[in-house]
Amino acid sequence: MIDSIVMRFVVPMTLMLIGNLFMARRIIYGSILRILSFLSLSINLWREDLFNSMLVATSIVIGVVLALYTTSYSRSKYGTLTLVPIIDLLLLSILFTFISRNLIELVTFWLLGELLGFLLIAYDYIYKGDTISMAAAIKYLLFSMVPTDISLFILLAITGLTEAFTTPLKSLSLFITDPIVLILILFGFFAKAAIFPLHFWLPDAHSVAPSPASAILSGLMVKMGIYALYMLSFYSIDRALFSSIVLFSGLLTTLYGAMQASLQRDIKRLLAYSTTSETSIIAVLIALYVMSGDILFIEASTLYTVAHAIYKVSMFMDSGFIELVAHERDIRRLGYIYRISPTESLATLLSIMAVLGMPPSIGFLAKVFMFSAISHNITYSWIYVVVLVIAAVKVSLSIVYNIIYFKAHMDRREPMMTRLGLGDALQLQKYTLMISISSFIFTFTIYILNCMRYTELMLLRKLSYLLIISMTMFVALIYMLYNLIRHNIRS
Repeated sequence: MIDSIVMRFVVPMTLMLIGNLFMARRIIYGSILRILSFLSLSINLWREDLFNSMLVATSIVIGVVLALYTTSYSRSKYGTLTLVPIIDLLLLSILFTFISRNLIELVTFWLLGELLGFLLIAYDYIYKGDTISMAAAIKYLLFSMVPTDISLFILLAITGLTEAFTTPLKSLSLFITDPIVLILILFGFFAKAAIFPLHFWLPDAHSVAPSPASAILSGLMVKMGIYALYMLSFYSIDRALFSSIVLFSGLLTTLYGAMQASLQRDIKRLLAYSTTSETSIIAVLIALYVMSGDILFIEASTLYTVAHAIYKVSMFMDSGFIELVAHERDIRRLGYIYRISPTESLATLLSIMAVLGMPPSIGFLAKVFMFSAISHNITYSWIYVVVLVIAAVKVSLSIVYNIIYFKAHMDRREPMMTRLGLGDALQLQKYTLMISISSFIFTFTIYILNCMRYTELMLLRKLSYLLIISMTMFVALIYMLYNLIRHNIRS
């Protein structure tokens, strides 16, 4: 028991703290130790739960890249490295939440993550007195933290402290049959995942936080709410009531978030609203699993969760790059970023294409699994028809708002901005490219693991030859796109 706690929590935390101590004098050594902190958590992979393992693997990859990105971002925007340890601790707290084996561990690290999230949303207020940041942080406190904490403490009260300390999460004797209790718990986790009716805090909070924090909040922290909804499916709950509430709120937020994102011209608010839409469709897939028992819905929600996490992290990293080099967030006054960094524009385009479903990205697999799961059950209930229509509309709207976002990179030919004096800002482009390409690497990693019988994604084997062909075409596409962007700069 003690050895398990040391390996899961103490070792990563120790490496992280020592790494941050080194950052003041030896940034390279400090960064290596911080990266090792995240990599040490890979011992928690290969668990029986596919959803959990994929969440942990995605969080580790994101943690490694963001550890490097935040160093350059913090130094460039704030002139200090004070943002780095807070980002590191938030990443670790989220990872610790996902690897928790009993309820008391999950609640502890969940609450720590929420407090760090509040601190990061209010960071600009602490650093330079920005009152808008504090207002957004208070909204986050009232409408995300408090409702979620109520849900967690209800679960603790039902479970009892003895079982909360000793029983594995999936084996808890949780009987949530009272409708009022179930609704309270669901609304608390809706607040964390930014699903109606407690969704409205997210656009303000995610748009004012520093970009690395926004990337974590949108890419990983909202997944804590999704993870909680997934875990509820293992307990004794009123499954009809669970499915009805999650489907209604999820489908409503899916459309609302996508439409709002399509109307935004602030790049960070656009990304924030799109998060509410994407997390809601994942919640809908979990509700369909609870309703039908078809494991294909869990596989689809797992892949969609990974796809969205990578996409959203890369896009918020890109928004941070744009802020630093252009000092602007309004798409209507941008459109020339490809002239400053063709690499950054290529990375953003790859992220957009991945989440829209370009093979062989993880987004492609997510779309295939989602529509396959819905069509497999469509004859059983009219609800699947409704979900299919709304999912199709959501995909269409996502094309719209992603095209709008990309106009910040390539819209009109403005005079070339100088690259001189940008310093650390230009270092950020390689990290955005790294996380964008990981969406495609994840596909083949999952495929190899599936062939080795570590996962049971049977549909993936039927797509094997398509994935190999599409990877070859993907490499050629990257080369052509990069040359096209550079040709436009020269001309």
